[in-house]
Parts: sequence; C-alpha cells; structure tokens
Amino acid sequence: MTPETYMRRFHALEQSLEGEACPLTAEEVYPCCALGNDAGCAVPDLPETDNCCCKASMAEALQLLCGNVLGSLVDFDAFFFLTDSLTLGSALTVPGGDTDNIGVPGASLRRFSPCNCDLLDVSGTAYFAIPGQAEMALEAVDQLSLCSVKAAAFQLIDDADAEGEETVYRRAVRAIRRAIQAEGGSTGGCGTCQAHCDCDDCCCASGILSELSTRNLSRTATLAAGSLLLQNVTVLGSVGSVLVLASEELSRIYFVCANAVEVLG
Repeated sequence: MTPETYMRRFHALEQSLEGEACPLTAEEVYPCCALGNDAGCAVPDLPETDNCCCKASMAEALQLLCGNVLGSLVDFDAFFFLTDSLTLGSALTVPGGDTDNIGVPGASLRRFSPCNCDLLDVSGTAYFAIPGQAEMALEAVDQLSLCSVKAAAFQLIDDADAEGEETVYRRAVRAIRRAIQAEGGSTGGCGTCQAHCDCDDCCCASGILSELSTRNLSRTATLAAGSLLLQNVTVLGSVGSVLVLASEELSRIYFVCANAVEVLG
C-alpha cells in the first residue's frame, strides 16, 4: 500500500469515527454502530464462519434497535445475554410458572465495539449459567463476543404514563414487525435459513423457524435454549436464524438463536 493510498483510505475512516479513540490496526474495519436513540447505524458486513452459526443474524437483530422509534422504547441499561456457560446482566432462576427464568436484566448495551464489530461494548456482571445459582463469574464485564451470544433479552421503558391501549409494548411490537419486514426477515423455510445463515449446517434451524411460525393461530411458544426457558411468549418473527419473541406481561423482548433451541413445549 502506498502512502497516498493509506491516507485516502484511513483519513476518511478517521473522519467517520470522529470522537472515537480507536487505533487503526487493520486495513479492513467493519462499520460501527453506536446503539441508542439517535444513532445513525450501518449493518456490519460480518464474514461467514463455520463456528458462529448465529453471529450475522444476531448482529442484524440488534441493528433493529437502531431505529428511532424502537430505540426510543428500549431500556439500554436493562439487557440480558446468554452464552453456553455464562449469563450477563442477571443470574438464572429455577424455572417455574413464570414467563422466563431471567431475574431482573441489569446489563447495559452500549454499541458494537468501534474497532471490532465481532464484539459488543457492554457493562454488567457475569454469572455462571446454572439456574438457581447466583454465583458470580466476573464482577465487571466490558465486552462480549457476538459469536458466543445464544440469546438476548431486554426490557422496554416504563410506560406508567401511557394512555389508553397505546402502550410502550404495543408500539414496540409494531415497530419490530415493521422493521423485520423491511429487513426481509421471515418465519421459516429452508431456503431462507440457508440465505441468512453463517455456516453450512445452519439449515437445521429452519425446522424450528417453520414450526414456530405455523404451529398455531395464537403464535405463542414455549421453548428452551440451553439453560434459558421461555413459556408462552409471542412469536413476532425472525431475522435470519434469530427468533424474535416477546412477553407483554413482562414488557420484554427476546432474541434467540434458532440453532440454540433444544426443546419446544
């Protein structure tokens, strides 16, 4: 790379990342998304990988929160994330008759990391993903690997001042469904799964997507993804291989990797 090419490429990039203290150590830098109400967001062009069947779809699902309407309804300091071995934002409770076995989501979602959109900038405490045990794994977590995320949940803002039937939950659900349609999301089909998946064997998830979209008229589902249990949640649709679910009772939205779903109730 000539000095002239270097300056043309990175001078423009530095301007686009104005205000970010970010060492540019690679020639290819993914677009960054500062999640929030007024964020101007670009979808990261995430590479395909055989080890991260849900990474690109989860990134697209999180990008839904960048919309002005939906972003204004989300509490970005009330998030929960699930990996194979850890939870971030809340310990898991023993499953009972509740909608989910998440406690009070307390992690903060900041943005995709400016220098590496494989990472999420977060703030919260990590626990071992063992229901009924609130043993802390890490007291302060600053970043989370997007590849490791199997599910995410977040709280909507308090709507105590809402009038009539136009609740925050209903506004959020309407915004999510519109955003899914705009993004070309779907609710099943092997071809769709192959088109959105990040590895060759991800089409196994299409059976879950298809089943949840056609099993009943009420569009409710009960499922387990690892140690996370969701009961009678509403199926809003999917973004690639990520299921988008909701609970009106808890005013909570869930993103769940379809390939992480192990059983349906």
